[in-house]
Amino acid sequence: MPFLQVSRIDSALQMMSDYPPRRLPLWLRVCTWISQALQSDTERRQAYEVREDLLHVLYGRPTNVLLVGLSGAACGVYAEFRAGVWSAMLLGLIGLALVLIRCRCIVVFQRRFLKTRCVNLAPWFTAFALTAIGSSLAWGALTFVCLATTQDPILYTVVLVCNFVTASAIAARNAAASWIARLQLLVMLLPIMAAVPLTENDSYGFLLLLVPVILYGLFVLVTDINQQLVQSYRSQLKLSILSTIDYLTQIPNRRYFGERTAAALDHCKRTCQPMAILMIDVDFFKSFNDHYGHQDGDRCLQQVALILRDNLRHDGDIVSRYGGEEFAVSLQNASIIEAELVAQRLCDAITAARLAHAHRQDGVGVVTISIGAVATDDSHADLDALVRAADQALYEAKRTGRNRVSLATKHTIRQHAGAA
Repeated sequence: MPFLQVSRIDSALQMMSDYPPRRLPLWLRVCTWISQALQSDTERRQAYEVREDLLHVLYGRPTNVLLVGLSGAACGVYAEFRAGVWSAMLLGLIGLALVLIRCRCIVVFQRRFLKTRCVNLAPWFTAFALTAIGSSLAWGALTFVCLATTQDPILYTVVLVCNFVTASAIAARNAAASWIARLQLLVMLLPIMAAVPLTENDSYGFLLLLVPVILYGLFVLVTDINQQLVQSYRSQLKLSILSTIDYLTQIPNRRYFGERTAAALDHCKRTCQPMAILMIDVDFFKSFNDHYGHQDGDRCLQQVALILRDNLRHDGDIVSRYGGEEFAVSLQNASIIEAELVAQRLCDAITAARLAHAHRQDGVGVVTISIGAVATDDSHADLDALVRAADQALYEAKRTGRNRVSLATKHTIRQHAGAA
């Protein structure tokens, strides 16, 4: 089996795929199409975790979003009472209604995904995009109506100031989704340029030059903030990967194994399902290092890790480097019989790889592994007790000849559970 070079963290980020699964309901497919249409290629290539963090930024505090909606409604009401423009009040109320819908989405999102990950990003991204762009479109239409149908300088000033301030807030707050922010800015500020020729006051002609300058500056601001957010979350994701992935073997480390297996064990307890843990040790690895050197020893561990990973049942099984030449595997919803079958398959796969080990004390000549297996559906057994029971079974497998599987008994599990 050829040695596979360890992949870099950046390539691991690029390989992460997005949720959801292939077959989706029609409304989810529509949401996905809309979100893809609103995202650039760069944004779509970002790792799922980065996009999820950006979505959490969009669904931040609803207070400032509500203030924007109230300011638009207030401008519409002011235009109605000052100049009798009822359509402006209607547009302001429409914008407020869309903002209230977005605030409701923010509250629901925060309650649902404050402590858990968001699996399907597309519906939430699309809901935010439609409400945000819709409210901005109402703001732009309100501005156009006020400028084009009235001749009130005070109303002009109020509407323009609120419009520019709101556009600046949008550029800062919604930069996490740069294309949404840019579309919002366009539909808010371009109506100003369209309405200037309809005003009877030539002094507002300077807006034809001012609005493009403001648009350009806000576009640059959106781009800069977006890049800073993406770089920040990519750095956090790299650190997260480095803290949970063993750099040598590129499989999960002991910390990740403990966290994920403890969560899986809690799930199995709640659903009354069995769970199995395998503790694996490379036989005579010290003599392998002494004869072949540490570099070849590292290559051996990498190959063993790849073989173990490729011979598990499915993606729900976890293999990790537990320490040194020791590995650990957790098998959710697996009885002791299935655990023994999986363990024997792993032993056979390592032996079939024919990794040379010429200086073994038993003369076998190839790298082999010994495995201790434990399985339980006992709600009183914790993770530490299971690991200790599997470790004791591993020592029994090594004591009785190596390259074999040894099963922990229920008595051993209860003994270690009582010791804990």
